[in-house]
Amino acid sequence: MTRIVVVTIVGLLASCGSKFSTQEVLGRYTPTDYVYCFDTINFHENGIYERHVYNVNGLMLLEMTGKWELKKEGTLIRLHSYYHNLDDDLLAFPELVTDTLGGGEFVLDKRNGTIEFCVGAYAADLPDQNCYKKIGAQ
Repeated sequence: MTRIVVVTIVGLLASCGSKFSTQEVLGRYTPTDYVYCFDTINFHENGIYERHVYNVNGLMLLEMTGKWELKKEGTLIRLHSYYHNLDDDLLAFPELVTDTLGGGEFVLDKRNGTIEFCVGAYAADLPDQNCYKKIGAQ
């Protein structure tokens, strides 16, 4: 019974996000409150994203491309071959950026007129956890 309730709640949360078109999502995104690193993700029309991750001193540690797509009628963004950056301390652990085999689906939303998505493990329960916001066009 508990499992059914949890699955239902997760499904409802995923369906609560705003719906976006590909054209709306295109552009550059950066983390909102990261302290230990800096990250940019550029979503392009061809379903490819470019990503650059820097340590706190500005040294680029990751330059990569991957695939992206909208899911669930534009409420979720799916990133393939994705480095899951949770504001990692890349001065102490630079090897973390080599883990790009994973992927993820994240809820898209609009806050203060800006598109964003959050990648934290508890993003649905804890707002503003590891969020990326759109800062410009492609």
